[in-house]
Amino acid sequence: MPVSLLIALFLAYGFEIPSGPGPIPRTDLIARLGEATGGLALVAVLAFGLGRFVAARVSRRGYATSALRRRYSWGVRAIEILTLAVYAGILYEADWPIVVRSGFGLGDAILIDDLLILLPFFVAQLLGWWGLYNAERALRPAGSHGSARVANRGRFLTLKIRQSLGLVLPGVLVFSLSQDLARRQWPGWTDSGWAPMVGMAVMGLLVLVLSPLFVRLAWPTHPLPPGPLRDRLEHLGRRFGFRCTNILVWDTGNVLVNAGVTGALPWFRYVLLTDALIESLSPHEVAAVFGHEIGHIAHRHLFYLGFFFVGSLGVMALLGGVINTYMVAVPSLWIPAGWTGSTVMSIVQGVVVLLSLGLYFLLVFGPVSRRFERQADVFGCRTVSCGRGDCPPHADPDCPAAETPATVPLCPVGIRIFANALANVATLNGMEHGARSWRHGSIRRRIAFLVSLEGSPEAERRFQFGVVRLRVGVALLLIAALAYAVATGQIEHLR
Repeated sequence: MPVSLLIALFLAYGFEIPSGPGPIPRTDLIARLGEATGGLALVAVLAFGLGRFVAARVSRRGYATSALRRRYSWGVRAIEILTLAVYAGILYEADWPIVVRSGFGLGDAILIDDLLILLPFFVAQLLGWWGLYNAERALRPAGSHGSARVANRGRFLTLKIRQSLGLVLPGVLVFSLSQDLARRQWPGWTDSGWAPMVGMAVMGLLVLVLSPLFVRLAWPTHPLPPGPLRDRLEHLGRRFGFRCTNILVWDTGNVLVNAGVTGALPWFRYVLLTDALIESLSPHEVAAVFGHEIGHIAHRHLFYLGFFFVGSLGVMALLGGVINTYMVAVPSLWIPAGWTGSTVMSIVQGVVVLLSLGLYFLLVFGPVSRRFERQADVFGCRTVSCGRGDCPPHADPDCPAAETPATVPLCPVGIRIFANALANVATLNGMEHGARSWRHGSIRRRIAFLVSLEGSPEAERRFQFGVVRLRVGVALLLIAALAYAVATGQIEHLR
């Protein structure tokens, strides 16, 4: 799930959003809708401007330079940040939850009010995708499938919308139903300090269980047909004791080269390979990517990330307490007299909350996510390794007739197969290999790390031990923060 979406969910449902003294008068409703529309228009203007700028530069030169790709990457990040900032402003400045529940007369309607509270974020995302379409099309590599992949704007936007809905609907549905039903059935329980923690834990568990169903419904998929590739992948899964409900081809109209796994439980789990990935990569490279997804399950990354976000409730609660305390002292410190009205304070509080959430995910979640990706990368290399440190010649471990054990060490050819798969996926998606990603790391650094493991099993052991230490250390900090927030009552800062 994209981190921008997670931050939006925290902004919408994590903190108590200050509201006015009562229902919003009809005369103010239009003004608040105008404020929301103005913020969304700003996102659209910048996205369309960046998209046309990049497309014009590529058209003028005939190709996309590395510098242009880097600028575009930074521009996309800036638009993502702007989208979150605009959404925070709509929530805090325009009192959007009050607009939905009072101005629109929905009250606490089950599910509908929560979806409408998230609506400005999704509209901003849609405008951003629409505006960046020209750049995405221009940056595809010439002479390959790339230019044809994004030829249709409508299909491109439809894919983005369905992808986003498949990721967010499980969480919103479970959250909304659990909150509304608990409020109606056990009104006293929802006022206790334990309610947010228990509710989020239950929600996280249900999302892990139900997400495969929603992804299957929202994303156009079909089972990978019988043949040599399916035989190879099923043999790979058996070697590593991996079970799933099915291996699916994700129909993207050859727009996206990617793969994913959804579902923490083996009897309700799917591995998805996009149509473009199957068409563009060799069977060995597809097997390596499939092995990467198995690695996420084998190392229990999904369960740990679920624990991470539940454990982050304690951090969010403590953070909310600090922000609320600081907001009381701010007017007398550096905001000029006469500027301390509710509007200015709402803006300041929204900015502080957004920056705090961003820093938390950047400095805490980022390192965990990058280590997990490298751990899955190593696993992907192992799945296509023959076990000989001096190969080639390289024995194919996933020939259906082979009986290569799953515990084989990394081999040079196996590492190169997965490294080539990573490079090809990046190139086919129009990504700059050196572009930094705080969640995954750059493709260039990921490949360099894998190459450094050739002939050095002790380096891999040190890396795996370092990941274990990081997991344990972060888990202890999250548990301590959660326990302290509950013990001091600060967990009540969460909604």
